[in-house]
Order: sequence, then C-alpha cells, then structure tokens
Amino acid sequence: MPADDERQIGDADLMDITRGDQARARSLRKSLQRLSQGLPSGDPLREMAREVLSGRVGLREAARIPAYSDALGERMMEGYREYERLSAQERREQEQAARAYLAEQKTEIEEERRGRRP
Repeated sequence: MPADDERQIGDADLMDITRGDQARARSLRKSLQRLSQGLPSGDPLREMAREVLSGRVGLREAARIPAYSDALGERMMEGYREYERLSAQERREQEQAARAYLAEQKTEIEEERRGRRP
C-alpha cells in the first residue's frame, strides 16, 4: 500500500491504454492494485504495479523494462496454458464472468457520477 502522501493514478490515467473505455481502465487499475498488494515482496510484477500506480512509470514504459516484461511474459504464458486446459463450457463461463465484471464497473462508475451531481 502506498504512503498517504504518495500519488496514486486514477482510471483517467489508464484511458489511453484502454482506448477510452473507462470500465476497462478501472478494471486495469484494480488489477494493478491487487498485484501491488497480493504478490510477495521482491516479485517483479509487484514492483511494476507499484511503479505504475505511483505514476513514476507508465504502463507502456514498464512493459519495455526487461525485468518487468520477462515476468509479465511468464505470467501471460501461465495464464494462456491455464486457458488452454479449460473446456469450451469453462471458457464461455469465464467470458460471461468477465463481461459481468465490466458491466459492474460501468455501473459503479455511473453511480459515482450520479452521486457527484447536485
């Protein structure tokens, strides 16, 4: 967790990488937060997530840093192998869960907007 005085990026800071999709930007930010808090100390992806969340390094720039890109590539391959082991039904369920999650993010964003309006 960052120090109280440390800057934290927001969803808007990730909009370029999600092609303007705020729900995906929020999902990405939350994923980075989980990585920054849930991985063991010394894990390159934890460090990368913390650097990106603090705004010290952009996500695209982080992906070009060999230690981060190597770790990210390994995790992506692990994820791909896991995906390949899923049955067609399990894949459909995963896709439905992902769509539902993005819909929840959109709802959360809309609720926040309504809450800010007078």
